Amino acid sequence: MDARQIEELCHIVGDQLGHPAQIILRDDPESACAGYLNAPSFSQQCLQELAAVENRRWAIRPGNKGQCWVTLQLSERTGLGWQTHADEAEMSAKLAMVTVDHFLLERMQLGQTQEIDSLTEQVMDDFEELALLRSLAESLPLLQEDESPEQIAKRFIDPLALGLGAESLVAILAEGSSETNESKRPGIQKLVWNDAPFVDPAALESLLDQQAETAKRQPVVQNHLELPTQINGQLIREMILIECRSETHLHGWLCAFNRIENQAADQQWAQHGFTTVQASLMQTATNQLAAQLHNAKLFRQKENLFTDVVRALVNAVEARDPYTCGHSERVASFARCLTQLSGRSLSDCDRIFLTGLLHDVGKIAIPDGVLQKPGHLDERERAIIETHTDAGWRILHELDALKSVLPGVLYHHEHYNGKGYPDGLAGEEIPWEGRVLAVCDAFDAMTSDRPYRDGMPIKKACEILRGGSGTYWDPTLIDLFVDSIDQIDAIRIAHKPRAAAVREKPGTNAPSFAAAD
Repeated sequence: MDARQIEELCHIVGDQLGHPAQIILRDDPESACAGYLNAPSFSQQCLQELAAVENRRWAIRPGNKGQCWVTLQLSERTGLGWQTHADEAEMSAKLAMVTVDHFLLERMQLGQTQEIDSLTEQVMDDFEELALLRSLAESLPLLQEDESPEQIAKRFIDPLALGLGAESLVAILAEGSSETNESKRPGIQKLVWNDAPFVDPAALESLLDQQAETAKRQPVVQNHLELPTQINGQLIREMILIECRSETHLHGWLCAFNRIENQAADQQWAQHGFTTVQASLMQTATNQLAAQLHNAKLFRQKENLFTDVVRALVNAVEARDPYTCGHSERVASFARCLTQLSGRSLSDCDRIFLTGLLHDVGKIAIPDGVLQKPGHLDERERAIIETHTDAGWRILHELDALKSVLPGVLYHHEHYNGKGYPDGLAGEEIPWEGRVLAVCDAFDAMTSDRPYRDGMPIKKACEILRGGSGTYWDPTLIDLFVDSIDQIDAIRIAHKPRAAAVREKPGTNAPSFAAAD
């Protein structure tokens, strides 16, 4: 026990006995009640004797006029002493001993309660963090192909605001990219709120000007504020600002405003406002968001590279036969429209568009004399041109990312009656992609200009398609295609072939292609 507790205990024992008790300090002649039978001297002697004997905690020394002095040991060097009647001495010693034991038990229980409260608080904090991280993990499924950074952030901040107990939370997406050593803070590209906007964009810009530099090093936690939000007279009372960065790329910042008051009132140990607990949770969560945004960026780069490779293949085909320029893109667009009209999924529409772009890639292997012949092909030349479907399959079949386009590339010249090529498949044996592309390919071939003829009118092309229904083409698809011809023709009219790239000569501000050191 420390001195304060001993003094408190002395008062409690005195109250229980009904008369004052004294504190006895061994080897301190100034302690206790000097003047009663030299009480300090023999009380200190009693403490020394009691320290040497086990299972004895008090000593009684008789005095004058039926009085005596009782000494109760608290430790080797401390005790309590008091004067009482001789016939009450032993009873008072036992009462004082029980009082001391009760006092020590209460203090032990209080310490244990405080320890339990502390452990409970830690467990609740850990549970809160785990629950939040779990909810965030559930809100962040695998990236979707067309998902934007704004959509990712929106799915993320809704559960985060709830887990933090924040009135409002905003994901501030930065413009462009920012390297770690960049001195100028990037501007705001987009604000994504968990609910209605809470702070005016100009006020957010001002806040970032003041705190963004600090947020590079650590989370910014501020309470007891009264900053105007510039919206409906609201005030920022508390806030947390955390930078959202992956590697050297700055995605932006996350900012939480005003902890919900009854969130803290439910827990007696909770502090008002945001604490390091919420800052730690938000930091962990922000790291998850940064990783997700970084993955999305890499995914978009991969998709762009994939699309560029496909475009390069299409350009290679069109470079061989300039009169078919734009044919693959038009067929791809028609096929996507027909697929959508058939009620197929978005992934099916995307796949058929990609297949349409690549359906004639095998023509790279066809000799120029056959491919670029302005007139009709003879039987030998037709046999050569018919090899382009197998050639396309050979070019693409080892590319895992393009496995899904192979049926359309290989079978878009099969006839519904089984007299097409390369395998003579009939009816439903022909893969669905092949049947769709067969219709779209034939329509574009009939309506496009060639060196030896003009493209035929739309009405005439539709009549030919109707006439070949069930023979060359799938009847169901022909009906759907012709019935929707206005929509199909609008795509044809709107299509504009991409202009051929023109390389700038050196010295005309052309980009440098010098190899990096």
